[in-house]
Amino acid sequence: MTGDQINALISKGIEAFKRKKYDEAIEAFQEVYNITNSQEILNLIDMAKNAKSIQEQEYQAAANEAKLRASVLGIKVEDVDKAIAEYADALKNNPNDDSAKNNIALAYYIRGVTFTSKGEHDKAIADYSEAIKYEPNYPHAFNKRGQEYTANCDFDKAIADFEELLRLNPNDNTAKGFLSGAYLGRGAAYDKNGDYVRAIPDFEKVLELEPDNNTARELLEMAKAEMAKS
Repeated sequence: MTGDQINALISKGIEAFKRKKYDEAIEAFQEVYNITNSQEILNLIDMAKNAKSIQEQEYQAAANEAKLRASVLGIKVEDVDKAIAEYADALKNNPNDDSAKNNIALAYYIRGVTFTSKGEHDKAIADYSEAIKYEPNYPHAFNKRGQEYTANCDFDKAIADFEELLRLNPNDNTAKGFLSGAYLGRGAAYDKNGDYVRAIPDFEKVLELEPDNNTARELLEMAKAEMAKS
């Protein structure tokens, strides 16, 4: 295998890692390691394996939450489609039925969490959006949708959701952490494209939310240095 082919495999693994396709990343890195025996590549394999383990734990936590929330409605997760249809029918007969609105919002949320547990981000976003439509002040739905937007690198929408979450729960430190992460992700994306004018305010916002975030501080300093050169 040529050097160019090896570099292409490494790039393939890195791109797969960014997309959270960890099995693909591990496979690509492993193929390179089998040829090079490089410690650096072995470190990438370990990093991808660790990320995959964390992802699996997150998926399992989401599946457990879906079961717990479904029990509140007195249904099983696999019956959520039927429940949504029933609540929708109830709302057709009585559009002002607040109980039906609350229940259908919860049902959509449950289905969204189920999609989250399977890594089906777009379907999860659609269901969290439906939940918010029926329950506009639904903190859990804004939280989950914001996380899904972050996973999709749609940072503008993620920031909007986490800011709404903080409006609903001003003292939610977890929400502040998610918001900080979204600003950091967006700032890093701007920085990668050389758009330091927009990257710098995002890094500063991270430090406003998390003053001890050393990653944001280092990125901010580098972005300012690069902008000073231009």
